[in-house]
Amino acid sequence: MNKEVFAKILFLIAGLINFAPVAGILGDSLLTSAYAIDVASTDLSLLLRHRAVLFGIVGGLLLVAAFRPALRPVASVCGFVSMISFAALYLTGEHDNAKLDQVFWFDVVGIVSLAAAMLLHKHQNV
Repeated sequence: MNKEVFAKILFLIAGLINFAPVAGILGDSLLTSAYAIDVASTDLSLLLRHRAVLFGIVGGLLLVAAFRPALRPVASVCGFVSMISFAALYLTGEHDNAKLDQVFWFDVVGIVSLAAAMLLHKHQNV
């Protein structure tokens, strides 16, 4: 498999990891299922659904960047900021929710995929 195809696959993996939470915009039951949390108020629901929209933007940008190499640097910055910030907050805080553990490990996979994709992308364009 050539480097461009592998980079594209890695961008798609990172994009799908970031895009998956967009389903949360459809309502509280999906948010409850995804994160094993009680969406106890309309205010929390609004914030979590807005968060889902933002993930859709980041994930969508990464998915498009898989096929548009010129977008890869900007998409990577957005993806890294999103995933690394969650990982840092996760590692520095206390929590007891197994679903958040899963989110953390998905982000780790996304970070590694995106880093490898950018290394391949950079190597192709040197």
